[in-house]
Amino acid sequence: MVEGSVRAKDPHDRRPHAGNEMDMMPSNESAVEGRLRTGFFPKTHLMRDLGYSLRRYFVDQFHFRHVPDLTPGALVLDLGGNRIGKRGLFDIERYGLQVVYANLSTAKQPHVQSDASALPFGDDQFHAVICSELLEHVPDPVAVPAEIFRVLRPHGIVLICVPFMNKIHGDPYDYGRYTDFFWSKHLDEIGFRDIEIEKQGLFWCVLVDMLRDLAYTMLSHGGPGKARLVGLVSFLLFIAKMKALKWDGLTGSRRRFSPEGYTTGFGITAVKS
Repeated sequence: MVEGSVRAKDPHDRRPHAGNEMDMMPSNESAVEGRLRTGFFPKTHLMRDLGYSLRRYFVDQFHFRHVPDLTPGALVLDLGGNRIGKRGLFDIERYGLQVVYANLSTAKQPHVQSDASALPFGDDQFHAVICSELLEHVPDPVAVPAEIFRVLRPHGIVLICVPFMNKIHGDPYDYGRYTDFFWSKHLDEIGFRDIEIEKQGLFWCVLVDMLRDLAYTMLSHGGPGKARLVGLVSFLLFIAKMKALKWDGLTGSRRRFSPEGYTTGFGITAVKS
């Protein structure tokens, strides 16, 4: 990485912080802020929110682990990111970075309106690029990483999150889901090195997210009479989320069924050679 752009990483930080079910509720907002500054993603009250998916949890957690490695002052392109109306807990503005937002939608108030496959930047501009939950929305998913490679400085890093077993959604269109083999092959062919791809949740997280989505669809537009039911279902799903994180972490146990063939999506890091 270019000098001053990325800090040395603790290899243990690449492991998901599933924790246990009792380590999930900070006592107040200042506790949340304190944990955010350390780069640890807490299982906060958001996990009790019917609208907060495990998919979003993994995206938040991925960025909380990796973005603190960027040196304050680094020039970062948030490709497809929301300058306003951010989702989840992660906020890149907390890290003292020079962030440039590029988005096709002006509703997100980006600094630059642009197609992700034809960026209006010169070569070798950015220390890092974040491309989070974007690549399923482009018709040519290989063209975008190639463009990212072009605008990255030598030894610059890209942080990518992409869904896999996740509901088809618009924004405005949803074109595809691709395996880790697909991303590894094409990123390597583009010229990226030090490619690391992690599965974000396995079978149980996929299953619980499907149930959460069903419950959210059925209950989110209910009237006052559904308030108690929403609260009950949200609590039950909160427990299910915690169990799913725990069970998916038991990959070393002796079981006939292996959950590794399922995942909500992938977190990817790669470096421009």
